[in-house]
Amino acid sequence: HLDIKPDNLLASARGDVKIADFGVSRIFSPDGHRSPRVSVAVGTTAYMSPERFAPNAQAGPRGACAADVWSLGVTVLELFLGHRPVLPAERTPSWKMLKEAICYGDPPSVPESAAASVELRGFVEACVVKDPRRRATVQQLLAHPFVAGRDVEASRRVLREIIVETM
Repeated sequence: HLDIKPDNLLASARGDVKIADFGVSRIFSPDGHRSPRVSVAVGTTAYMSPERFAPNAQAGPRGACAADVWSLGVTVLELFLGHRPVLPAERTPSWKMLKEAICYGDPPSVPESAAASVELRGFVEACVVKDPRRRATVQQLLAHPFVAGRDVEASRRVLREIIVETM
């Protein structure tokens, strides 16, 4: 997808969540071997993984998925915190500030003082590993306790309640 962020997630009144805006997405072959390398230096800066800031950044299927995993971690963290986690909430970041924070700062994380589950903390940490080769894969995230232990119907019910409250 290469542009995972809260603005590109759509939630229905039934509690289903869909990914939207495939403007910068790329399709890779199912086996991943014949797929061309594509530019990953696209998307919304605040959600880009460190490797995407490299000049002429390109990746095959694994690299593009790793970039999306980072963006998912930042998105989950933002939804939990209620603000972008890369820089303090009161700052309006420039591209340069974001690049420095993402590439040279510590990975975003759930603040120690936050009332977050161990599973949420672990999920975010698995997503925002700076080295894309060590970052969790989609398969690993699907097996992560934050996801695998989730009661889907209960989650949908809570999401429906949130949607109704905000309408």
